[in-house]
Amino acid sequence: MCTNSKVIVLSPSIAIVIDPWDFPFNGGVVSTRRFVHALQDQYSFKLLATPDINQQADCRMVQFRRVSLPGFNAILDEMKVPLARSDRKLLRQTLAHCELLHVQFPFFLGFAAISEAVKLNIPVICSFHVQPENLLLNVGIRSRWLSKMLYKFFIAAFYNRADLTIAPSEFAAETLRAFGLTKPVKVISNGVPGQFLSVQHRLETQNPEVKLYKVLSVGRLAKEKCHDILLQAIARSKYKDSIELIVVGAGPREAKLKSLATKLKLNATIESVSDETLLTLYTEATLFVHTGEIELEGMSVIEAMATSNAVLVSDSKDSATARLISNPRALFINGDADDLATKIDYWLAHREARLAEGKNNREWAGRRSHADSATQLASVYDDFLALDSRIEFSLSEAE
Repeated sequence: MCTNSKVIVLSPSIAIVIDPWDFPFNGGVVSTRRFVHALQDQYSFKLLATPDINQQADCRMVQFRRVSLPGFNAILDEMKVPLARSDRKLLRQTLAHCELLHVQFPFFLGFAAISEAVKLNIPVICSFHVQPENLLLNVGIRSRWLSKMLYKFFIAAFYNRADLTIAPSEFAAETLRAFGLTKPVKVISNGVPGQFLSVQHRLETQNPEVKLYKVLSVGRLAKEKCHDILLQAIARSKYKDSIELIVVGAGPREAKLKSLATKLKLNATIESVSDETLLTLYTEATLFVHTGEIELEGMSVIEAMATSNAVLVSDSKDSATARLISNPRALFINGDADDLATKIDYWLAHREARLAEGKNNREWAGRRSHADSATQLASVYDDFLALDSRIEFSLSEAE
């Protein structure tokens, strides 16, 4: 948000396609906001997005109208991911004053922006934030075949039309290559902001005789996050009556999850919170659990690790989070509430093991600082911007 009365126009200018910029309720938007904030003194960003009419517009935003998709509008509203309608004239006017296009959201506006950028000989970078499963599961479809077709579509329509794709993990890069990506891909982690590494884990270090176990989960309240499995596991835990479950997020399954928590008679809070409150929750958690089966990196898991939490995640083969884990006790069988309950009970029963795991996690996460990731992204930007014509990456350079 621009609040200063004096606006300084920085050069070079980079256009960022991020439809729901005003709606920071998913990892892609949160990551983009963090990178823009970190690099705003080096580049002049133009944010191509659809605004939230209930808040003051960011002065860097080029506003596009929302697209209407009959039958899907309610889902998009519940997910808090409005999509922008492509306006070719406005895109041409905007990109004519930019030296680089970075597409964060692979939808209507992003597709049209790439087309206009190519006409203007402006280099194009795409970031890989959206998996087809994120879309399919939220409309009740579980199909490997359809997921494969959507991967091929996204790659043809976006990533193979870009000069470079940025993937948040090696898992994400391998996935793109497996489904037909032939253009260069570079792995840059979303990274851990410094505040997560600077705080102390208060509950474990200051109150060893805790009688109430705080189990924390953070993520969009969507079907692929599998929060229902977490609620069922807590209900089956032998520590059920001593557990305070805190689920942080927003999304279409909020009402259903709250209803399930009531039915299971859980001491549970399910809501979205401020960044400041979230950081406090990380420092007070006894255990962090992530049940999501679809993840390209797992930002909330890494943040929990950075704040010295023991974490417990799904072993889903469609998620990068399992690769973050070296301790087999920190993995549970995807979709299996009984196995998850058993693993939760282990960690709650063994305080010293939690402390040791949390210490190891913090050391690991410390090697993925957001500052380092921002430096890597700036280096990519500079490589493109340093050339008068489109840069040519070799696969070996990009990797």
